[in-house]
Amino acid sequence: MGDPLMEEKKLDEVVITKEKVIFVEGMDEVNFFYALLKKMEMGDDYQVIDYKGKSRMSDFISMMSKTESFNENAISVAVIRDADNNYDFVAEEIKDALKRIFNVINLEHGVMKSEKDINIGFYIMPGLKKNGELEDLVLSSLDGNEIFKEVNNYLDVLKGMTSPVNNGSKFCYPRKESKAKLQIYFSSMKESDTRMGLSAQRNYVDFTHDSFKEIIDFIRSM
Repeated sequence: MGDPLMEEKKLDEVVITKEKVIFVEGMDEVNFFYALLKKMEMGDDYQVIDYKGKSRMSDFISMMSKTESFNENAISVAVIRDADNNYDFVAEEIKDALKRIFNVINLEHGVMKSEKDINIGFYIMPGLKKNGELEDLVLSSLDGNEIFKEVNNYLDVLKGMTSPVNNGSKFCYPRKESKAKLQIYFSSMKESDTRMGLSAQRNYVDFTHDSFKEIIDFIRSM
């Protein structure tokens, strides 16, 4: 398994060395999924690569699919991306890109499909037909956690004190609430770091929680 903390590389420096390739949005996700693979003892055949932002997803994967290392080694490819505020739009965008790149049609969320000599699939976070992001999936694993309960209490109070609820305040409520919740939660750890990927590598994410079953099953099916 490659170094999960490597700096971002230029396209011509990215070399496919594994049979199963997972494309994700950025380096935080790379570190997160390497932590998941390690915890589940699934890492030997997998390589996680960031496509450097959702706007570059299609072009990046298309260019990678033409490289010598990809064609020599990759037999299974998965794309993982956040739904953000529009699951249906993201699903269609991914399906259109994979159809154009790999000539595969009728793809479904969370299902790998064989096309000639390669398997193709995609998974949208936090899950089927759900808006949101990877952070929301992680948050769902914290239900019942006493520290996380206090994080929610803090943000409930903060919401009433800041704009837009209190327009007279010079402070603003976090625009990305899910990300803010996780950053506060992870900052309470002994080796605190607000980055989700690094926190996952420090075993601060419980990958054995039922919340992760679907994404783990999807990755295992590659």
